[in-house]
Amino acid sequence: MRTQNLIKKYSILLLIYVVVYYLIYPYGLKIYYSIALEPNFKGETILTIQSIIYTITLLFNLIFAIFVLIDSKQRKLIDWVIVLITLFSVETGIILFLIWQIHKEMNNKNAAQQCITKIV
Repeated sequence: MRTQNLIKKYSILLLIYVVVYYLIYPYGLKIYYSIALEPNFKGETILTIQSIIYTITLLFNLIFAIFVLIDSKQRKLIDWVIVLITLFSVETGIILFLIWQIHKEMNNKNAAQQCITKIV
């Protein structure tokens, strides 16, 4: 049941991320290129816009990495690797996190089932 809730939660968060990121990012690039092609603007303005776009992307990635870290219960090495992957690519990190959670749940069910069959 916990895995289903995680899938719902991260599906909604990922959908919000994709909508916001892919709506805001093209407008930021449009502003960047319109300013970059103007001969009157200095290079500092262009670097500022680039850094703003990069900072927003990094903040989104950091927020999702924190969500993944909070939802990972055991904090094993693989959980930290998934958090690190999420910092670089939100989509890949969330997919790996959900696969890892499903894998852990399946192992727990199999272990419980084997214990029951040993008793019987």
